[in-house]
Amino acid sequence: MNPTYIAATKQAEHLRLRFSLKSFQSVDIYDLCDKLEVTVRFVDVNMEGMYFIDENKKHPTIFISNLRPLPRRNFTCGHELGHHLFGHGSKMDALSSTGVEQASYNTEERLVDTFSGALLMPIGGISAEFNRRNIHPDTANVLDFYKISSLFGVGYRTLISHCKVNGLIKDLQMINLLKFTPSKILKKLYPNGEQNTHFKIFDGKSKVGPVDLEVGNYLFLPPDCNVDGDHLSLIDQTNYGNIFCANKPGIVRVFSHERDFGFFTRIQKLGYVGLAEYRHLEND
Repeated sequence: MNPTYIAATKQAEHLRLRFSLKSFQSVDIYDLCDKLEVTVRFVDVNMEGMYFIDENKKHPTIFISNLRPLPRRNFTCGHELGHHLFGHGSKMDALSSTGVEQASYNTEERLVDTFSGALLMPIGGISAEFNRRNIHPDTANVLDFYKISSLFGVGYRTLISHCKVNGLIKDLQMINLLKFTPSKILKKLYPNGEQNTHFKIFDGKSKVGPVDLEVGNYLFLPPDCNVDGDHLSLIDQTNYGNIFCANKPGIVRVFSHERDFGFFTRIQKLGYVGLAEYRHLEND
């Protein structure tokens, strides 16, 4: 087996064991960085991300561009955290749109990309979610993949590439799935919506961890779900679920009285600049 893959997956599993995270569950990358005492800061800079550590190997900091989609920021944060854990020193990176390839690709970049993928998208967890829905990844449709990407907080195309690299889907399935973009998927689900905004869709079949959104993003929920407060507004009811729009920063509870399903949604200001730990505060 590829030594880079082995090293990356071992590091990801070691991190899960260190913080008592199950092998199959999704990971909140920003909370994990906080536990590791790695500062994460969002900046208004046209890049992907940067890892900085001073000459005394202190004050490790990850900078993430707020100009990239939310799921892409998550992968980039995992990528930069990989540089920290593998001791690569300060780095500035420009990832591809899929988060798995780039033009000038060296061993270190491949290692931390693989690490980020293994940490955020554990193959066992991905397979379990498809199995829970009685679907095989190689026959799953576009919406199935988007639901799974929502669960793990990663990009739709990133999940597809990860599944292909790890042998869950074949070339033809990848080609067919990649014909669709999130904006095309949203146009089908909600033709009257803002097509360039990020959205997440949940079907109530899985346990969901904290969900991150920005003001203006959409959240598709099963009809039996309720939300606390006025941070999320119901804007439409469709065959794909009730659609809520994030109105303002803050933390809101999503729950169902009919079944054991619920989670917290953390909404941040669009274009937020500052420390990741403060991104959901309601006041600037």
